[in-house]
Amino acid sequence: MNDSTDLNQWRQHLDWTAKQGRILTDSGKALQHYSEGNGFPFLQQELPHHHLECGRTESVFRKWAMERLTALEGQNDKAKEAIPVLILPNGTKAKSLLSPSPIVGVWDRPLFAGKWEHSTNNDERVYNVQTGTLFVDLRIPRRKPLDEWEMMGRQPKSSNNDPRAILESMSDSALRLHARQHVFGGYSVLTTESGKGPERALCTRHHCLDWNYVKGKPRPRPNKWYIESNDSTSPPNIWKEWSYSTDENGQCYYFETWQRIEGDDNGKGLRLAMRRTDDGNDGILVVVGDHFNYILGRQWNGNEKTYPNANSLVELVDTCIDLGDRETAISHLTLDGGHGTISSGWIIDCAIQSWNHGRTVFDRIDGGNVRVVGNGSDFFSWEVSIGKTSWCVYESSIRSASELERLLTNNCKSRL
Repeated sequence: MNDSTDLNQWRQHLDWTAKQGRILTDSGKALQHYSEGNGFPFLQQELPHHHLECGRTESVFRKWAMERLTALEGQNDKAKEAIPVLILPNGTKAKSLLSPSPIVGVWDRPLFAGKWEHSTNNDERVYNVQTGTLFVDLRIPRRKPLDEWEMMGRQPKSSNNDPRAILESMSDSALRLHARQHVFGGYSVLTTESGKGPERALCTRHHCLDWNYVKGKPRPRPNKWYIESNDSTSPPNIWKEWSYSTDENGQCYYFETWQRIEGDDNGKGLRLAMRRTDDGNDGILVVVGDHFNYILGRQWNGNEKTYPNANSLVELVDTCIDLGDRETAISHLTLDGGHGTISSGWIIDCAIQSWNHGRTVFDRIDGGNVRVVGNGSDFFSWEVSIGKTSWCVYESSIRSASELERLLTNNCKSRL
């Protein structure tokens, strides 16, 4: 690879996050598109970081999960009455979608297109693991230049794979490159809306962990979109995500094509959603079929500075590096997320922190033993421990704590 190729690769990677934003927001025009003046009002509680900034994602998400289970198991009038109807400012009624979610599964993204730019799965590796409740969406650019330790084919020097120690060993330019990737997780609420023609399925995602999120600078518009599925298969193997609001021509200004990844049992087999509940960092582990995704929160040390003019992680990291504040930049870059398979022995094969490839997800979380305590089939009452961390269950197709423990401790290269 010559110097001009190297420079072009750097430039393309440094622009990756910005390009994703341009596609998603019609180069910033989404603020006008998704507005009351354009016929698309919204409520504050629809915003992706609203519950996060209010400090109540745990109680709200768990309430939603319990209501969903009641509705799916009951499917009667009393159960349906227990599901609230959201009334938007323009009088539109958003009702919870009671049928099983059409987007449960593990998804690749062959195409992400806006008006004048697009991105494909040749540009990034995407693993979007969506249960009926929690999700973790991972996006790793393929053009990210290799760091020095990666080019030498060995792990970075650190003690016990400590993320902060490894990040501290990186150069300023390597930290900038590391900032250009994405993972986020939270809860997906599926609804249908009446009042604008035929009812269509909608998804609104609420984030509790987000690579791009900077405290005090929440995303200003809902992460809300229409679901268009291929009716030739049920559940669909391919579907499209269309922007909820429309542009000045009345057209959706972005869409994403999602294609099922082999090994997810068509979303009908194994499903598991867990969230960390102890006083440590937040975390989510989701499983569909043979695939799992995880996301683990940032590690703060109390010495971070604030940068009010930084509206995103990339802006904050770049500002910190320019000002010589590596400590704040590194704290924000300690968030991690990744993907792997159960059949490999729960081995991570794609991650934000690429030095974790080849480790088990449980070793990455905390090491130590995995235990599940609980009686009966009420998974909301089960307690999961991974090392010294504690987790609760939001969703499980497994109906006993002992069976779940066997699954989570199954480190042989096969599936139960």
